[in-house]
Amino acid sequence: VYPFESCDGTKGYLSCRRKPSREEIADAEALYAQWNKEEGR
Repeated sequence: VYPFESCDGTKGYLSCRRKPSREEIADAEALYAQWNKEEGR
């Protein structure tokens, strides 16, 4: 999500989504596992 301003001055936010690769999913899972470990969950 990021802010944008159109040519007519309208302001808003735009979200661009795409399907993550298996590698990106694995990286995110590892990161969340590390965060949970550090927080004692």
